[in-house]
Amino acid sequence: MHAARVERALGRIPFADAAVDELPGELRRALSAHWLRRARSEARVGLAFAALAPVLRSASADTRVLELLARAARDEAVHAELCRRLAERYAGESRVVPGPVSAPLPAFGCDDERLEAALLMAGMCCINETLATAWLEASVRGARSELARAANRLHLRDEIEHARLGWAHLASTALDEPLREALAECVPRLLAANLPGWLAPDSDLGANGAPDHGILEQAEARRAIATAVRDLVLPGFEHVGVRLDATARKAAERLASLT
Repeated sequence: MHAARVERALGRIPFADAAVDELPGELRRALSAHWLRRARSEARVGLAFAALAPVLRSASADTRVLELLARAARDEAVHAELCRRLAERYAGESRVVPGPVSAPLPAFGCDDERLEAALLMAGMCCINETLATAWLEASVRGARSELARAANRLHLRDEIEHARLGWAHLASTALDEPLREALAECVPRLLAANLPGWLAPDSDLGANGAPDHGILEQAEARRAIATAVRDLVLPGFEHVGVRLDATARKAAERLASLT
């Protein structure tokens, strides 16, 4: 991670926001813990994106997709540092991201390495990053703190590009029709694996979250995620030629309704 790049990215984040100083100590500590956990998560995603590059290269991914993946890994390093600084700001003292950080990729056990790569991209980018954009958009809309709005906007801008990265791969010539058909059968299972992390109450702030400071209430998060599955994720797969049959679509829609 290049320090100059990080400083350029974070230079306009208003860390001096007075709204932070007005918070009770217990809430500040909880927000600090939330952001420190997020810092570790962002660092892990960056490492996962880096680990994904050779998998995609072996699966004949488009050169532009590989370039965007490398950029996404760098973006996540910036996000991790942003989250660490937010943790420090809320705590009022230095914070270090706990380590060591590792990010082994999930293994689906496919004989076809192209399908393995497609499943990784579908889960990590098309589903997870698309859901992240919905969560972050709702977070920005509800936030009152200038710091929270700016931090979530920075995240949102990049997560949109990371979601597009996944859709670009699925739409590319790296996938043929039989491969898209095989992927379509797996979409409900990918959703089932990704949704729980978005639907659970925040482990540091509980079900009430901290909406003024960019952390959604659990009920609002569930509404945002359910809408994203129905209006973004499932139509996205259809748009790139990954067409779910009636059974798979019903399973996916059932998962969305359970949110």
